[in-house]
Amino acid sequence: MAIDRAHFFTTVRPMFGGRLTQGQVDGMNAILDDWEARMPDADVRWLAYALATARHETAHTMLPVREAFWLSEDWRRRNLSYWPYYGRGYVQLTHRNNYLKAGNFVGADLVNNYDAALRPDYAATIMFVGMTQGWFRRDANGPHTFERYFNSSTDDPVRARRIINGFEPGIAEDIAEYYSNFLRAVGARVLHMAAPERDFSAGIMSIAATDAVLRPMASAPKEDEALNTAGDVRQMVTDIVAAYVSNNQIAPDVLPGLVANVFLALSRAPYVSARIADDSNDEGASQSQETGKTAETEEEASVTPLQTKKRGARAPRRKAANE
Repeated sequence: MAIDRAHFFTTVRPMFGGRLTQGQVDGMNAILDDWEARMPDADVRWLAYALATARHETAHTMLPVREAFWLSEDWRRRNLSYWPYYGRGYVQLTHRNNYLKAGNFVGADLVNNYDAALRPDYAATIMFVGMTQGWFRRDANGPHTFERYFNSSTDDPVRARRIINGFEPGIAEDIAEYYSNFLRAVGARVLHMAAPERDFSAGIMSIAATDAVLRPMASAPKEDEALNTAGDVRQMVTDIVAAYVSNNQIAPDVLPGLVANVFLALSRAPYVSARIADDSNDEGASQSQETGKTAETEEEASVTPLQTKKRGARAPRRKAANE
């Protein structure tokens, strides 16, 4: 799939203050070029999330950077135990063994020429291969990869931050917003799907159906418990999705992503959060005499991880080592 560059740059320009530098254009072209050459038939959401990650990791320059790029090489030599194999690239490639592995993919000796990891074409390849294969992080369920967070039943740009640097509330949501913008830039036309073989009807939508989508995404006990207390939001999600699918044809594999995205949008909306908090306060006040729980406790329990208050702008966090 070839990316419509004119449409792409017109769409992303507002993300960068309405004007792009030549470096930003060159950096994004390098990423798009590598995508088209290496994985043109892959899920376009992977490309959008890679671009969003690069925007954050490079402090919006869209060019490969050194770890702690605002400090001197002398500082890195004195303070980074893995010098000279510190982070370089669109995402931070670190440690000698990873430079060796990455060099094999780009066809260069990055062990002896480590600054070559700053070449945009090499850096793009390393980002795509690393995020596809899960080079950067793993847990008990395996490596964190594109496929794990973007597949036929999952569209989770918030938790996808775990691919690179663990889940970082605030930063993860910021990158998810970048992802939405980049997705429109690279995929708005591509994602228009052919009419499905069968329609979803409003009759199949219920709280149980909504839970069937959201529950597998709650990977931690705290997140699972939070879903139990988000009854209002789950009902609103159910009503909205039911109304939508009753008037539109959508493919079966789109429904889970639609449910997840509506839940994300509603759970972060201030007026919805306030309504849930008010309801929780009322319930907490009525139960406190019987259970000893306070309204404050009930309110805290009703806040899901997706309701984290958005943080202001900040310098990108750098990994000290690959995990």
